Amino acid sequence: MKENTMLVRVLAITIALTVSLSRLSMAVGEICNGIALAIGIYLFYKMRKTVHIPKKTKGYLKAYTVFVLSTLPATLLTGNITVGMHEFLQMWLWRFCPFLLILLFIRKRHYLINMLTLFTAVFGIDCFVTLIQVVYHLGNNDRGWGLGGSQLGIAGLICMMLPFVLVMLYEPSIEKRLKCISLITLFCIIIALFCNKSRGAWLTCLITLPLTAGHYLIRQKKKIVLSLLLLLVFGGIMISQPEYNARFRSITNTTTDRSNSDRIWTWASSLDMFEDRPLTGVGLGQFRFHYDNGYRYAQETQHLSHAHNNFFHLLAETGIIGFLGLLYWLSYFLCASLKAYHKKKNPYDLLIFTTVLSYIVLFGQVEYTLDMSANMRIFWFLLGCLLQLKVISPPSPRPIKVLQT
Repeated sequence: MKENTMLVRVLAITIALTVSLSRLSMAVGEICNGIALAIGIYLFYKMRKTVHIPKKTKGYLKAYTVFVLSTLPATLLTGNITVGMHEFLQMWLWRFCPFLLILLFIRKRHYLINMLTLFTAVFGIDCFVTLIQVVYHLGNNDRGWGLGGSQLGIAGLICMMLPFVLVMLYEPSIEKRLKCISLITLFCIIIALFCNKSRGAWLTCLITLPLTAGHYLIRQKKKIVLSLLLLLVFGGIMISQPEYNARFRSITNTTTDRSNSDRIWTWASSLDMFEDRPLTGVGLGQFRFHYDNGYRYAQETQHLSHAHNNFFHLLAETGIIGFLGLLYWLSYFLCASLKAYHKKKNPYDLLIFTTVLSYIVLFGQVEYTLDMSANMRIFWFLLGCLLQLKVISPPSPRPIKVLQT
């Protein structure tokens, strides 16, 4: 029993390190993920008579399983099976490990809170690094990218994490240590929003900010000051600074702005692939091959490697079967969490909703976020922690003291 307790603690630390270090070093993140999986397999063997998925989360797991299975025809029946299977295992299962391991083994609130606190602190540093990169012109276009990955990588994480840190600050039941880290990280996220200059992140955050804060502002009017301050700072800089003003206005430019127009041409190519192979698509992981061999329009100038859109990309690669599976998965997560939130006003349901909405649905309109390795691990890590907190620790009107082991 003591051995299992120690291993669960080590597992929690390893998962937290996996998501915290993946953007800094993909190799270290992969090693930590492998160690976590090995510990999880051993724990499952030792605890096989008692381990289980919480009843309230089984529906979420089933919905994702339906989506994963819906992409199997595109994996096995089209094109290069080796490429398809590698993509299938890497995208849908390997990066999914943190979610499953958390649901199976991490059942203590203070473990989950400590894991979230560590990652939130690291992400604050990640965001602050964008300021250094812009000030010292370390990139080729004066846009910060943080500790690693691409500029759109940290932009997608900002979309997930801004609602998260706001709820951690607003929700009275959250531990003080996580609140303090969330406040610092909030200011770092604001810095990164301006240093990263992602228009997709700006639009996504403008949509999710009122969705996140609305319930709390009605009941805690003092929080209005913080939210209005955020909006005033954002709006003031956008209006007063010509560089940001011009970039924000360029969102609707589909002629001279190549970033916008080239995306539209890749979407047209995706539809062409779907029309030619409507049932199973061109094959999972095989968009680039077909795009470069007959489907790329001459008007697309950047020779993009994917569709920069979750929905168009999977429609092209997995056809109508995989696309319907994608819609079912997302619809279930969004509807189930929103329905549960309206019934009990549980902050974790609200964050499950905003995490999926912001990263997969909204920011996924301008980037293929499902293929971002570190980001998807973090996505599943957040959802796993939120679902487990929802089950084991419903919110209370007073701050919760740290539970002892």
